Amino acid sequence: MKKLKKFFTSLAKKLKQLWKTKRWWVIGGVVVLLLVVRQIFARAQNQEQLTFISPTRENLTKTLEVSGVVDAKEKAVMRFLGGGKVVYLGAKEGDEVRKWQTIAQIDAASAAKSQEKAVNLYAKERLDWDQQLDDIKDRPIDKAEQRTVDKNQLDLNNTVIDIELAAITVSNTVMSSPIQGILVQSPTNVAGVQLAATDIFLIVNPNTLIIQALVDEADIASVQKDQSATVELDAYPDDPFDSTVNYIAFQSSESSSGTVFIVELPINEPDGLQKYRLGMNGDVTIVIEEKSDVLTIPLITTRERDGKTYIDVRTGDNTAEEREIQVGLETEEQIEVLSGLSESDEIVLPE
Repeated sequence: MKKLKKFFTSLAKKLKQLWKTKRWWVIGGVVVLLLVVRQIFARAQNQEQLTFISPTRENLTKTLEVSGVVDAKEKAVMRFLGGGKVVYLGAKEGDEVRKWQTIAQIDAASAAKSQEKAVNLYAKERLDWDQQLDDIKDRPIDKAEQRTVDKNQLDLNNTVIDIELAAITVSNTVMSSPIQGILVQSPTNVAGVQLAATDIFLIVNPNTLIIQALVDEADIASVQKDQSATVELDAYPDDPFDSTVNYIAFQSSESSSGTVFIVELPINEPDGLQKYRLGMNGDVTIVIEEKSDVLTIPLITTRERDGKTYIDVRTGDNTAEEREIQVGLETEEQIEVLSGLSESDEIVLPE
């Protein structure tokens, strides 16, 4: 034990002396040693076992997923232009209504009084206007007085418009449904309520329910009429249903994500508005293209360079070489191989 301790003490002294006299030699030796270790490590990495897989024949389906909302193709939004007191209700919210059925009626007497008031105001303005014309017909007038004449002419014109609006209000005291459907929104379910001009009645034809999907500008070129689709609403995640694209908007719309196009898909379900309510959100998966029995490989095995597609094909037990291939239909995970690869080949699957 004493001899071993003495050996290490002597070795340490020699190394210390060597460091003092030939330190650059020591540093150089360490650098050479590190380079050798690095080269050995690189060779070891290159000798890692490669994983090979064979191409397979599959059915490929390319899809486009977009968000959508339940709406109706045929609906009517109605209101009383001047508002008024409801004197009759022909339907309540949730009732089925026939085409041209009376939905509501407001007090025609107050509307008639408003019309009479508008006529009286017109008569007064007309008398003032005629008097003004009589006052200036035999003398020249300056610019200030001409401006007054012009303003009075505009006031007279406005009273004529008020009479026309009052006449429209009188004729608009009875509201009838222009379509057959269901009254899904009503500002009141009882008569005697005063309605404002902004209060609306909404009637929807339940046979025209649709999913209104928003397709990004970059994807709209791949969407065509009659393409099949699957709809999954947030309210019914376990009850998807099938549909088809039956309308593509001719004009773009703006959304929070940028420029989009509205695409409509009918809801051909028997429950209609009893299950699917306006405004429900969901996801729409549109089938863009389908191919049967095509040669496919995982998308992660490919790489692109200068507009061409390459893969690594097995050449030996643990070796491979790069090969260019021609590809076709591409999905999120698989890609179709048109040429440059056969079913007997094996390709490298990246780690």
